[in-house]
Amino acid sequence: MTRRDWVAALAVVFGLVPAAAFSFPDKPITLVIPFPPGGSTGYTAKVLADGIESIVNQPVKVEPKTGNFGINALQEIVGKTDGYTLMVGSIITNSMTPVMHREKLTFDYDKEVVPITKLASFPSVLMTQPAMPADTVKDVLARLKRTNGTLRFGTDFPGTYVDIDFIMLGKAADLKVSIRSANGALAILNDLVEGRIDLAMLNVATASANIGKYKPLAVTSTRRLPNFPDVPTMSEAGYPQIGTANWQGLFAARGTPPDIIRTLHKAAVDAMGSAKARQGIAKVNAEITTSESPEKLATEIKAEMANWEELASEVMALPAEK
Repeated sequence: MTRRDWVAALAVVFGLVPAAAFSFPDKPITLVIPFPPGGSTGYTAKVLADGIESIVNQPVKVEPKTGNFGINALQEIVGKTDGYTLMVGSIITNSMTPVMHREKLTFDYDKEVVPITKLASFPSVLMTQPAMPADTVKDVLARLKRTNGTLRFGTDFPGTYVDIDFIMLGKAADLKVSIRSANGALAILNDLVEGRIDLAMLNVATASANIGKYKPLAVTSTRRLPNFPDVPTMSEAGYPQIGTANWQGLFAARGTPPDIIRTLHKAAVDAMGSAKARQGIAKVNAEITTSESPEKLATEIKAEMANWEELASEVMALPAEK
């Protein structure tokens, strides 16, 4: 199907022209995700896919392309400018990776990837293993200080917002900080439960689905969360400046025609604004945060990248746990 057919067909959906004039796109849309299912990216992609399917009346599938700091998923959309292959990425893959792992990219991120809209924002739950004989953030950090003086934390890979938060937490407690990488949120949780790390910050979707497997210490939201009513915020725990929001967003290949980008922006915003999507996102204590325009999101990402540039060397110098 040509670009003209795509635009015309979606124009029918949004009531811009009579339905009798055009046929609808005749193949599925693919949403590539950079992490295994089970985390906030996969959860958001599934909510978005369900919503867009109801709008365009065609299958929308979610396809994981994991590994390589999110670059494998980014690579999957490069050059595919017809609007059928998109990416649901995050602050990690589409704001930090282009800075922290620039040397690993085989393409120019700015020239090959274009943002469409933010979709949702997920706070994190700071957690430790159930056997930890301390119940507050300060007490856990004090115990680590008394033992080996090191805070071991888990992450998907070096170069994520979690790394920044734990560097700041380590500085606040005068602790050395070391990092252990695992493939996905569930793998990080397993490392925590089995004692290979001391602390983790997992997105609230994963945390909500695994209550009972860890000890929650704080949430990175500005208010307490319904799924964790007795868990303080980081501010209440005494660390008001620590805790980055993990946003999820929709991206396409740069070169996708502007009219298709606008149509996809509207479709995504409408899908996330549906009652079903609102309920699904609220269920895991996340928040829908769609962008006013693709241009506005692009500006926000540029500002974030400038911040990561300043912190990149410190993050990449973290010693690794084995």
